[in-house]
Parts: sequence; structure tokens; C-alpha cells
Amino acid sequence: MQYLGTLSGSSPVIRKYKSSAAMITGIVVLATAADASGQMSTSTTTSFAEALGLHIDLGLTRAVGGPTAYTTTQATIASDGEGIGSVIINPDQILRAHMVTGATGTSITSDTIVTSASNGLTAVGGTSVASPDMNEGMLWYLSGSNVGQSRKITSTSSVTATMIVPFAANAVGDTYCYAAQQIGIRGWTMNTALDRIRVDVATTTACRCAVIGLELNGTTDSYSQLVLTDMAWNPIGA
Repeated sequence: MQYLGTLSGSSPVIRKYKSSAAMITGIVVLATAADASGQMSTSTTTSFAEALGLHIDLGLTRAVGGPTAYTTTQATIASDGEGIGSVIINPDQILRAHMVTGATGTSITSDTIVTSASNGLTAVGGTSVASPDMNEGMLWYLSGSNVGQSRKITSTSSVTATMIVPFAANAVGDTYCYAAQQIGIRGWTMNTALDRIRVDVATTTACRCAVIGLELNGTTDSYSQLVLTDMAWNPIGA
């Protein structure tokens, strides 16, 4: 994930914390549990509870080599110091998460119209939009008369997505994408690496973050803009 800014327009506030696990950059980190080492731990695919913020680097470097990793080996600690990372802690930080599908984070789904709709109220393709359910998500066109246009999905049935606000008439062969993402909805699932957001999973009460913006592009370059809704500094709940 990437840091985009803050809702208030303020500058990022960055603090360095001791790690309690192996870390990578671009993930949300959490306050550590009781009896755990360090001051920050990794989030999980379904939990951002008690978040500290976005981890942006391993800030303590060795005299020779790269960043210091988390370790409990005494000899390594004596020569290299602890694993310490930098975290953006602003409660109103905006995060940019790459939209993916599957635990490993593959491209989002592209589909093709197989039955045209002159009223522009349905998109009938070849893949299911009902399992997992994309209702309340977004659908947008990559080609055809509606290219660049998007609408909220208001119901689904098998391979058919239905909208209330119509597109222009679509045609057989038009291509489109869809995703279980919507402004204001909270509760999402991350990929295994914890740095991207899965849009093939219907909204849940999982990771406590809310969508405030959508960048609807292609299958490999679409993004959600998120704010954390359960931080250690401001735990307002999911």
C-alpha cells in the first residue's frame, strides 16, 4: 500500500517503533499483544484492529549492508541492534491499495458482454457476479460505447449484474471489470502479503478500513483509497 496524504491536509507524522516480527514495507502494523516482543506487529489478512499506521521502511540500518531485520538471536542483536521501522501514525491517513483477486494477489476480473442490453441496465458476461456476490460493488467498462464509465451494482444473479442508473446501450464483445468495492463500506480482506486489497471477496467485518475513493482503470492498475477505522490512537470501531 502507498501513503496518499491525510484527510486534514496535514503532513505525515512518522515514528520509529521496535518490531515484534519480520516486516515488509507497505503494510498496516498493529499494536503488539500482551507479552509479545517489540512495539508493533504485522496485521493479518482479516484484521487491522488497533492499528498504528502504515509501515514505510526498516529505519535502523547496519554499518554494512541493508536494513536490520527482526531477530531474537543474541549475537545478531549485539552486532546489529534491534529491528526498528518507521510508521506513519496520522489517524486520518489515506492509503492507496492495489485491487487484486485471490490470496496471492492476481489481476482483477475482466469479462465480456455476451447478451446486449439496449437499456444499459444489465451486464451479462461469462463469469459469476453472484458467488462471491458483487452486489453493492462497482462495474466499469474497458471498451465499447461505455468505456471509462462506471456504475454501482444494485443486484446480481448468476452472470448478470444489474444497475439502477443506466449505462448507454452495450454490445456483445464489450469488455468490463467489476469489484466488491464501494464508497463508505468497511470491512475488507487483504492478500497474503498484506499489501494489496482483495476485491473478489464480498464486504465483511474483516480489516477495519473504509473506502473513500476508487481509481477504476484496468485489470492490473485499479486502486482503492482507504482510511483506517480502528487505530490505537483513535479506535472508533469497524
